[in-house]
Amino acid sequence: MSEGVFYRCYYEAEFPVDEYGRPGGLWSLADLPVVKYDTLTRRGVVEAKDDGADKYKVRDVEEDWIIWVSKKDVHIGDIHNGDPWNDWRKKKSEVE
Repeated sequence: MSEGVFYRCYYEAEFPVDEYGRPGGLWSLADLPVVKYDTLTRRGVVEAKDDGADKYKVRDVEEDWIIWVSKKDVHIGDIHNGDPWNDWRKKKSEVE
């Protein structure tokens, strides 16, 4: 991994989810009970790698969480220099 180079990715990780399928428990401020554990696919940016443990350090784009994820569960896309969230923040939703 090069300093100042960001790798966009999608990552899969197991999270506790509430009745609406959103990350719950310690991953949420909502006071809803955890219904089950489920594997969610989320957008992120790879910040570091650990070859010894075979993992990537991923920063979640939507919630700004940092999580270590196994390399097999990370799907790396474009290399983006500068602000890794810039174009995703500017992207209009279907409603706008």
